[in-house]
Amino acid sequence: MLNHHSKMAEPISAEQLWQFSLVLYPQVKNLCLQWQNELSANVNLLLLLCYLEQQQLSLTASELQQLAAKLENFSAQFTKPLRTLRQNSAAAPLLPAQQQTLKQALLQAELELEKLEQQLLLQHCPALSKKAAPLLELYLAQLNADIDALSAQILDLRQASKRLKQHSG
Repeated sequence: MLNHHSKMAEPISAEQLWQFSLVLYPQVKNLCLQWQNELSANVNLLLLLCYLEQQQLSLTASELQQLAAKLENFSAQFTKPLRTLRQNSAAAPLLPAQQQTLKQALLQAELELEKLEQQLLLQHCPALSKKAAPLLELYLAQLNADIDALSAQILDLRQASKRLKQHSG
């Protein structure tokens, strides 16, 4: 079979990305949440970029910017308001057991939205080129982050990703 696009990679499945995220996220949760709070980084986009780097796949800066913008629209409309609701659910005038039910329901819904965010990212993801690129730095630069100040954290995130590959491969 002739393949004219040998430089292009196979599309990533939502399930592959989700499984990767479920393993990586617990190891880098604090860092991801810190970047989410301080830099307004999107955790799902961070996880996708870790996955792409691990698979040695790449996007251009403008493709990454468009992807981030698409995701930001969805996130601002759905995921962020729900997250805020969950974070404020302790203030609801409920009994402790009801409080727990409310928090669990909101958490479950938030998880579903996280999954949808990942699917959205993959739906809008352009054709990936097969080359290694520092996508994390590219994204953080677009968030106007101080890359030098974050270099140790970026390395931590990369190392956690690399360890996954050794276990899965």
